[in-house]
Amino acid sequence: MKQARVVGPSKIEFEEVEKPTINENQVLVKTLYFGICGSDMSVYHGTHKYCKDQVVMGHEVSVEIVEVGANVKDFAVGDLVTVEPQLTCGECYPCITGRFNVCEHLKVMGIHADGFNAEYVAVDPALLHKAPQDMDPQLLTLVEPLAVGVAAVKRSNRLKGGNVLVIGFGTIGHFVAQAAKALGAGKVMVTDLNDDKLQYALECGMDYAINTGKEDLKEAIDKNFGKRKCDVIIDCVAHPAVFQQLLEVARPDSDIVVTGNFTKIFEFEVPLIQRREINILGHFMYVREDFHDAIDLLYNNKIEVSKTITAVYDFADYKEALQYIDDNPLDVMKILVKVAQD
Repeated sequence: MKQARVVGPSKIEFEEVEKPTINENQVLVKTLYFGICGSDMSVYHGTHKYCKDQVVMGHEVSVEIVEVGANVKDFAVGDLVTVEPQLTCGECYPCITGRFNVCEHLKVMGIHADGFNAEYVAVDPALLHKAPQDMDPQLLTLVEPLAVGVAAVKRSNRLKGGNVLVIGFGTIGHFVAQAAKALGAGKVMVTDLNDDKLQYALECGMDYAINTGKEDLKEAIDKNFGKRKCDVIIDCVAHPAVFQQLLEVARPDSDIVVTGNFTKIFEFEVPLIQRREINILGHFMYVREDFHDAIDLLYNNKIEVSKTITAVYDFADYKEALQYIDDNPLDVMKILVKVAQD
């Protein structure tokens, strides 16, 4: 079978390897599509701080089961599934309380362990989520990033009926904003510097879409949300100057959810957090229920995705797909790669 492995910074090579054999407790899956995300790009370019050397990437996937181990009871050959790519210890305190996403020994397939840039993968069935058999496999590939969005909005208990501000309308910001709407937010305002993305945000049902390169954020909050301002701010940008700005515009007794991946230590104004009793809520990945919710939202057309998939490449053209993202970083929402051939 064919798989693609990162062999150095900005270098990826196709390999011909033996198809995996499974034990009695595993399933063998055929990769249909995988998505490329920002974490993949940092792994590809060698800038990811924690990734395995020479890893096979891929953690946003739709797959079909082609073989089932003797002890596997809940899945069958032909099932359409997606994969929750978190490898956890099951023994630390977060794991035994159901918070597998913050396992003290967490590894993620495609980053710390080999993932789904391969035609076939042997998988623990505990990681699988069954989808309706008639679900579009391209749509199923979006479940993982949408689950990030679902988990982000669940971090705050102020969402229902509240004013929500989402900073950044890239792929994750897009799913965060739509998850907020779908899960009961009152009004949602998004910000970005790209007018095309902001227009798409309005088409997705957002109440306000603000270009913060042209309009002052504080003024936009006051104009659109009034005295109540923001109940929840979800930061999908992860830029130190933006985070400081959010502390300055946050309403006393409100929540800031940190969803974007900060990579550097930086200074910010702690007294603002104290004096205003601002709640800073960390957020990382998702739990199983978030995957279930994401499948439901996508399958039942509760999330607008008509412009989410920017392009689909064949597996043979994977390097061109990565180059396209490098050449068009502000225009790409999501690139998919088709692995299985009809």
